[in-house]
Amino acid sequence: MTRPRHLTRQLILTLTIGTVVLWTAAASVTTLLIGAEFDETFDSALRQTAQRLLPLAADGLGDHDGDEEGHEIPRFGAEKEELLAYQVRNADGAVLIRSLDAPVAGFDALLSRGFTNVGGMRIFTEGLPSNRIFIQVAEPLSHRRDSLMQSMATLFLPLGAVIPVAALGIWLAISRGLAPVGELQREIADRGATNLRPLKAMDLPVELAPIASSVGRLIERLRLAFDAERAFASNAAHELRTPIAGSLAQTQLLLAELKGTPTEARARSIEASLKRLGDLAEKLLQLSRAEAGIAATEQPVDLLPVVDLLVEDCSRRTDTAGRLHFEIEPGANLCRPMDRDAFAIALRNLLDNALLHGAKSEPVVVSVGADGSVHVRNGGPAISPETLAALKNPFVRGRTTAHGSGLGLAIVETIMSQTGGRLELNSPATGRSDGFEAILRFAEAGPHVRQAFHLAPEQET
Repeated sequence: MTRPRHLTRQLILTLTIGTVVLWTAAASVTTLLIGAEFDETFDSALRQTAQRLLPLAADGLGDHDGDEEGHEIPRFGAEKEELLAYQVRNADGAVLIRSLDAPVAGFDALLSRGFTNVGGMRIFTEGLPSNRIFIQVAEPLSHRRDSLMQSMATLFLPLGAVIPVAALGIWLAISRGLAPVGELQREIADRGATNLRPLKAMDLPVELAPIASSVGRLIERLRLAFDAERAFASNAAHELRTPIAGSLAQTQLLLAELKGTPTEARARSIEASLKRLGDLAEKLLQLSRAEAGIAATEQPVDLLPVVDLLVEDCSRRTDTAGRLHFEIEPGANLCRPMDRDAFAIALRNLLDNALLHGAKSEPVVVSVGADGSVHVRNGGPAISPETLAALKNPFVRGRTTAHGSGLGLAIVETIMSQTGGRLELNSPATGRSDGFEAILRFAEAGPHVRQAFHLAPEQET
């Protein structure tokens, strides 16, 4: 599964890496240029030193032109090691004069004018026009490398401090720049099938304003389409209730007259069809109310009496035959910001579903857990995971011979999602190898709920 990309993180990482790469490239090019400048500067210093010392050495040796070999080499003291060393040599290569740091033996370089790299030294050779006296000035190549490394350190070491500062600056700039994007994202994310309010007015940049405008128009079109759909379903179901009820009454009167005749079976088939049609109209009305967003309330209410009432009402039905069992765990509490009618619609659909599709020989257990959840369990064959995942969709039914509309669980899912809760479906049921279980899990109780009902911490969901 591909991980979702985070735009802010990706921009910060990309820009920071780009900054580091550009800094490194610029520092590398600068280092190359500095190295070339160093070579040029140091070579110029070698050349100037040689050209200045050579006339002085020639003048000092002027009286000994025929006896250069026997000339005494002066020694010049120094407090520290000099970077430049020189030797004055005759045409035969003998050292006539040398600096204190120069070796006694001649440099291992030819007596030809120009630069030579020998033995880790950069040597410049200069001679008189007569080619009788030459001077060689040498500089250690390590000095140039050390100077270049110091320059590189000056360029690269600040990078360690620049990276976090640059990343922080980039993060601040991107966070401020993308703040309108985040605001628009939160506004759009809050919209859904149960929340089609217009987008609030926002001060967006010109790049985002068309997006917000287009999304706003799309939400408005969806809201109108949903309103029209709900209105049609509600009006159609409401208008059908009266004629269906009248037709059912007339059919039942007809059944009384046809009792014992061959046409009684056909009349009973008509009665069953009218009952199914009436149930479908009732479910459509419930679905229309659920999609209208009636579930959530601002103030919490106690829903436990609703559970008692519904269980008692279903237990009185002749077709239940004492199948309903009601259990409440110690410390159970159902104080939630939810409309009682919406909760009654949701729970009634779960009870009808369990009584209709559950095994007739096994009880239907309704329990309220200590965590504030409501469980409805019934017997019967286990349902496959694929079918179980699709049961919350409208008009989807499992493998059953019982009649139904396929809307009950979709209505419950719609109602629970409006309150921040959820509907969980399990098969097999908890603690069993078969059966079916539906669980209503509510959003956690907020501070206003605890204050209004004086809930102890252990009573919170």
